[in-house]
Amino acid sequence: MKNEKNIPLVGNPHVIIIDTTLLCNSKCYFCWRSNKSEHLRTLLQKYENRTVIDFEIFKKIVDDVVQYSGIRDISLCGPMGEPLMNMNFTDLTEYVMSKRHFTTNVINTNGLNIHNHSINRLLNSLTEISVSVDSIDIETYKKIHGVPDLARVIKNIRNIIEYKKKNSCLATIAVRFTENEHNIGQYPAFKHFFTLLGVDRINYTKIHSFAGIHEDLVSSRGVAECVQGRVINFDLHGNMSTCCVNWRPSPRFGNIADKTIAEMWNSSKRTGWWNARNDIEPCKNCGGLGYLPQKTGLHDEA
Repeated sequence: MKNEKNIPLVGNPHVIIIDTTLLCNSKCYFCWRSNKSEHLRTLLQKYENRTVIDFEIFKKIVDDVVQYSGIRDISLCGPMGEPLMNMNFTDLTEYVMSKRHFTTNVINTNGLNIHNHSINRLLNSLTEISVSVDSIDIETYKKIHGVPDLARVIKNIRNIIEYKKKNSCLATIAVRFTENEHNIGQYPAFKHFFTLLGVDRINYTKIHSFAGIHEDLVSSRGVAECVQGRVINFDLHGNMSTCCVNWRPSPRFGNIADKTIAEMWNSSKRTGWWNARNDIEPCKNCGGLGYLPQKTGLHDEA
């Protein structure tokens, strides 16, 4: 693959998101996995032996993207699964950091599987680990996440906080509160609890339609404010896809096995999708802000 760092990328993307697994250990009520069970079964059957990203595919994506000087932010969590269900996850994050190219290397996780990874490796190969908790009330947590494991999540968060206090670590430790119909009014108590626990940051945002999953939240705002024209997205099989909330995930614009990022990103297929997104699935029924709340800090709380 030739060096193409001088080839301009349409729209000057600055972020890359790579999905690393099709597996998950939660049953969140707002997720496509809980609302599109037939689609999930089809994918699990189709990719029975390929439910986590192949390391060689991952390396090929990363090796290509570091050629483009403008892309400095990377996230290893897309719409398909829980990143820490990939038991080789720290191999991926350490490979990213070995490139000495990225300013940020972040994930959002449900926190249930933190204890099955090396805390040292995890906290020193990420610049931020954000845990979606959403409530400190056990019954509310169960309604949102579909599992009764709040105590385990809090224990895992406490453990990484304590480890960071005693050791020099790279990662910022954050928790996420996504306001939805089940946890309205609970944010003050949530913020107080995790402030006392010692997290570095608390991220607050609001639920959106997740690419049409929740029709009552569909609006034109998602398309109007969409930032995916500056975000490169790959699924776990090396396909360039549309965005971080597209669970289908189609359309696809090519595969890293035989195309460079520049070839896929600058292609008429991708630019055509972007220009027509107001009128086509999944964009016209999205209503989501995708990466915007995370990247700009619009909803961050100190």
